[in-house]
Amino acid sequence: MFDDAVIAAIGETEKSRPSPDDDQPFSDLEEYFRMATAETLADAGLELSAVDGLGVARPSTETPYRYPLMVADAIGLADLEWLTTTDHCGGQAVPLLAQAAMAVDAGVAETILCLGADVPKRPDRGSGEIFPRDPRGLQREYKDPFGVQGTNAEVALVQNRHAERFGTNPEELGRLYVAQRRHAAANPLAYFDEEVDLDAYLGSAPIADPVRLFDCVIPVNAGFGALVTTPERAEELGADPVSIAGVGHNHCPTVPDDRRLTSIGMAPAARRAFAAAGLDPLEADFYQLYDDYPIVVTIEMEELGLYEAGEAGRFLAETGFGIDGEVPLNTGGGQLCAGQAGVAGGFLQLLEAVRQLRGEGGDRQVPGAERGIVTGIGGVSANYDGVLAANSVMVVERGWAA
Repeated sequence: MFDDAVIAAIGETEKSRPSPDDDQPFSDLEEYFRMATAETLADAGLELSAVDGLGVARPSTETPYRYPLMVADAIGLADLEWLTTTDHCGGQAVPLLAQAAMAVDAGVAETILCLGADVPKRPDRGSGEIFPRDPRGLQREYKDPFGVQGTNAEVALVQNRHAERFGTNPEELGRLYVAQRRHAAANPLAYFDEEVDLDAYLGSAPIADPVRLFDCVIPVNAGFGALVTTPERAEELGADPVSIAGVGHNHCPTVPDDRRLTSIGMAPAARRAFAAAGLDPLEADFYQLYDDYPIVVTIEMEELGLYEAGEAGRFLAETGFGIDGEVPLNTGGGQLCAGQAGVAGGFLQLLEAVRQLRGEGGDRQVPGAERGIVTGIGGVSANYDGVLAANSVMVVERGWAA
């Protein structure tokens, strides 16, 4: 899709969950941006002075206006030729990289650093609310009075409706979690480092029926980076490049009259990405899908075209989701098992896709990976079939653009 832009380097920090009850390390937001910058530039073998463009994913942590400028100043960038930001919740990595690729492809800048970081876990705040409440009063006026207090309760409604319509059961959804937990155990940057079996998943504590503890994404603090540059510059750096073969977006999806709650509006974005890439979604080598809950991943896979509507149970029961399965899923553990760094969490899927295409997956490497699918979702848990959602799909492939 972009002949003159490639992903040449990536960087990712370790994950932490500091609280008043433990001694896990805490770094502030700007420090995570700095660490992600250092990791990414080290991967590229570049000095900071070589960067002439910056993209910043806005965090959920409260920040002032002009924040992208402040990030540039904090990490030591000056005289930038291009600066942008994204601000549509957890799915920001795909659109931010797409913007950078468009800018490089158009010749606006040559070397663009894309950064995401967030610190939802703070030792001075305990286990209180991670994301700020909607100032318009949506939660206060229309959810709290009816007992829908928080994302877990909202997703429970969705999961119940999906079970009612299609017969989806916890045993089937648990197969997704068990596979991702196994992948996380092979990922040194994942928060969880031990595998679990289906019995452990089914036995995890109830949170909001039928949502269990292991259905819920685990918040962590972390930072991520990706470097987009021209093929010529990447070749000079000796990079193992990854190309963007196709991108599709769908913001503010159409609201069905019947409010089914079992779709998220990703299908149009998928069609656009696959048409641009010339890809049949069943032919991808891996699937790095935004995953705050297993039921979300299940709905995504339907809208990507991996199975027909109404066949979720059969698909989940019969499909292999490990690195040697038919649908290698979230090979780094995904956010469910590697950790969700607030609204920067979607970077985790994108960076894992780059590692797979560069053959750097180690014990979780998908053999012969050449093409993969990455998704991003913003606001889905609160807006099933609603307009306040952002869906993005990206097809990435190994090597230079065809």
